[in-house]
This record gives sequence, structure tokens and C-alpha cells, in this order.
Amino acid sequence: MGRVHADGGKSTRDLIDARKLIELLPLKPGDTFLDAGCGDGFISLEAVKAVGDEGMVIAVDIYPPSVEALRSAAAGIKNILMLLDDITGRLPVPDGTVDIYFMANVFHGIVANREVDLLLAEVRRLLRNGGKLAIVDFKKIPGTPGPHLDLRLSEDEVIGILRENGFEVEDVVDAGSFHYLVVGSPL
Repeated sequence: MGRVHADGGKSTRDLIDARKLIELLPLKPGDTFLDAGCGDGFISLEAVKAVGDEGMVIAVDIYPPSVEALRSAAAGIKNILMLLDDITGRLPVPDGTVDIYFMANVFHGIVANREVDLLLAEVRRLLRNGGKLAIVDFKKIPGTPGPHLDLRLSEDEVIGILRENGFEVEDVVDAGSFHYLVVGSPL
């Protein structure tokens, strides 16, 4: 497995309203939603409701206690697949099957670890035609919860990284007091 981010295993459950966040995404019943770096799965569990019985949620994290916490919380839910894996490597998910590849408070760590190329290659492989990459991360504002300011990326920095790597940015949304959401798709 790849390196674990310094903040790995920490939940942002108290900082993100999962229901409101899912409402901001172009997610519909029957979709496949991949939650990369899912943590304890609080967003994955909300996504299960949005995709309905015909959809699928794939929740991936590299931190074993997070995946175990989600496994307990998701007991009895049939349309969620939990993977203990490194999102910068090849995941055991078929090519072109994901509608929304989602990550919350993960992208800054990917950038810090210089793993953008690895991650975005896997995102491209997994997204179906018309699929979207959705990145939620901490606003670059001093004195707010989250990683050290030097690790944070502004919306413009995320947009620049995505464009440099062949993604079209389709939307940038304020996702609450501490977060923004950038939605893009491969060109």
C-alpha cells in the first residue's frame, strides 16, 4: 500500500453535513458512487440513500479502523462495497463503472504526497463516459479546522491541477463554512 496521509483516520463528520453535500452532487438513483478515502463512511452511508437500491456505493480507505467502523455501521446494507485499499493504486473495480468519483478532505494529501498522476490515472480508468470527479476540500482560510494552512489548496489551485491533468472543471460550489466542492470530468 502507498503512504498513509498524516491526517489519515481522522473524521470530519462534525465539519461536513453529508446530506447537504450529497444534494450538491450530480448523483441520481442507479448511479455508482466511489467514496475515495471514505473514513468512517458517514458520506458513503448518505450516498447509499441517493443511489437507491439500483445503485452502488464503493467506499475505499487505507486506514483499517475506518473501514471496520463503516463495516459495522453498514451491516445489512446490500449496495455498499467496502475496500481496504490505496486509492493511488489499481482498485479491484472494473473499468468505466463509476458515475461519481468522490473524495472529501483527501486531495490536499494526494498533492502533498506527489501522487496526483497516480490518482488521476485511476480516476480516468474507473469513470464511465460522462462520469464526474468531485473533490471537497478545506478552504484555505487561516484559523479554521483542518490541516495546516501550508497543506491546503485553494479552489483555484485545485482547478489548475485538474486542468493541467486533462480535466474540464464544470462547477465550483461553496460547500459550507470550511469546505468547497470542485466537480470536473476528463476531457
